Amino acid sequence: MTGISVEVIERGSWTVLTVNGPINSYTYNELQEKTMRHAGRVDMAVDLAGVSSMTSAGIGVMLAAVEDAEAVGKRFVIVAPSEVARLAIESTGFADRFPTVPSLKDLPA
Repeated sequence: MTGISVEVIERGSWTVLTVNGPINSYTYNELQEKTMRHAGRVDMAVDLAGVSSMTSAGIGVMLAAVEDAEAVGKRFVIVAPSEVARLAIESTGFADRFPTVPSLKDLPA
């Protein structure tokens, strides 16, 4: 089974999590841990360009992060979702809950 990698970097006022690999019930724990460490504390961007598959486990992590950010007036965006990540998000009916930008250079100031 292929694992997931989640790198965390600072980019201006944003904390960026770059995710590579599949997000599913076996791998979401690392994403959840790193996301929840920052959600609601900083402006956070999650780069999903390297996501090879995404199940409801990943959607749940993203929804929790959005809700934590909204509760305290922090920003949350998805960056460059891969085709499979985009389709997974759209298939849930929650696409309007996830602000999306095409690349890191497009993060709001």
